[in-house]
Amino acid sequence: MLRPAFRFRAEILILALALITLPFTAGAKEESKIQIRLTDLSGNGNGNGRGGGAVRADVRTHLQGTKVVLKLRARGLDADTEYVLLSKDDEGTTDSAELTRFTSGSNGSANVTQNLSKTDDPEAPADPRGKFLVIADAADESIEILGGWLYGEPQNDGPKTKIKEVTDLAPDGDASPSGSVAARYDMRPNGRGKLSISMRRVPAEDYEVLVDGVLAATLTPNPAGNAKADFRTKPIRGNGSGKVKPHHKKQQLDFDPRRKEILVQLTDGTPMFSGPMIAQIDGLNACSPSSTDTPLTPTDTGSGVAALEIEENCETAFDVEIWDVAVGSYDLYVDDVFVATFDAADDGSGTVTGFVRFDPTPDVGEDEWPLDFPVGSGSRVDVLNAGDDLAVHLPVLFGELL
Repeated sequence: MLRPAFRFRAEILILALALITLPFTAGAKEESKIQIRLTDLSGNGNGNGRGGGAVRADVRTHLQGTKVVLKLRARGLDADTEYVLLSKDDEGTTDSAELTRFTSGSNGSANVTQNLSKTDDPEAPADPRGKFLVIADAADESIEILGGWLYGEPQNDGPKTKIKEVTDLAPDGDASPSGSVAARYDMRPNGRGKLSISMRRVPAEDYEVLVDGVLAATLTPNPAGNAKADFRTKPIRGNGSGKVKPHHKKQQLDFDPRRKEILVQLTDGTPMFSGPMIAQIDGLNACSPSSTDTPLTPTDTGSGVAALEIEENCETAFDVEIWDVAVGSYDLYVDDVFVATFDAADDGSGTVTGFVRFDPTPDVGEDEWPLDFPVGSGSRVDVLNAGDDLAVHLPVLFGELL
C-alpha cells in the first residue's frame, strides 16, 4: 500500500532532524602515506649488478593505527649483496638508526616490505618521517649508495615525491572547546601541494589559523559551526562568484607546513586547537622519556648543567641551566657556533639562575627555541658573558656532552 506523499516527506524531515541532533563524532583518520625516490649517492650513477642499469630505489611508507609499513624497491645494486636501510637526522651525520636489512637478488634488484613495529627494541619503532633515508653497504655503512628525505623540507624533495598526511588537532585543555579541527597536507608527484584546515561544529566565534607562529588565515564558521581554509601552491583563481566566504577561504600555499605546529585560536588570542602537521601514529610517536645530564665546569665561579633529553614524541631536546652566576646576559655556543643569548636573574630565593631550551618543534606558548643546529654526545658547550669573543675570552662555564 502506498503512503501519501506528504506523510513520506514528513518522515524524511523527522529523520533528517534526528540526524542533525546526533552527537558529532570528529575526526580525521590519522594517516601518513609517503612515496619518495632515492637518488644516487655513489657518484657513478651505475650499479655493478647484472642489470647494468642506473642505481635507483623507491621507498613507500604507510603509517596508520598500528600499521607501520615500509616498502622498498631497488635496482642496479650489486648482485647477491647485503644492504641496510638507515634513517639519519642529517645527510652529513654518521649517527643513524637501522630500519631494515635486505639482500639483493642475482639481477641486482630488491623488493622489501618491512613492518617497522615488529622489532625487538623495547622502545617505539623509529619514525622515518623528517629523516634522511640511506641505502648503504651492510658490511661497511660508510659506503652509501642511495639517499633521500622522507617528509623533509620542500627544497630537498626528490623527484616523484608524493605525500598524504592527515591529523587531528588537539582541543586546548583549558578552553575545552566543542567540535573538532583536522589538518591535511598533500603533495602530488608534479610538486603541487595543498594544505586544508577543516573545522567542524566549533563554537560560534571568529578564529585565526597560525602555522609555526605566523598568521595564515582568519575564519568565521557558518551557522553549523563549520569552516575550512584551503592553501594551494597552484595559483588561486577565486570561487567563481567574486565573493569571499568567511567560512571557506582559498589562499596561496607559500609556506612549508610539514611537521610545523598549527594553532587555531580566537581573535583575542585564546588557544582552542593545536598540534603538529604530522599524523600521530599509535606506538610510533612515543618513547620512554630520558635525560643525559652533563655538569658544566666553571672557570671561576658558578655552576651549570647541559642536558640532552629524549621526549615522549621521540624528539631530542637540548637545554642549558646555569646558577650562582652574576646577574646579566650570557651567550651560548655549541661546537664553537653561537646559538642563543639568554638571561640570568634572581629566581626569588636569592639564587641567580638562567635557563634556555631548544626543541625541534617548539610547543606553542612555551619559552622554547627551535633546535636548528647539530648537537649530540661529544658536542662542546660554552657559556660566555654576552658579547665576549669565544676566540679571545674564557667561558664562564664549559663542558662536553655525555
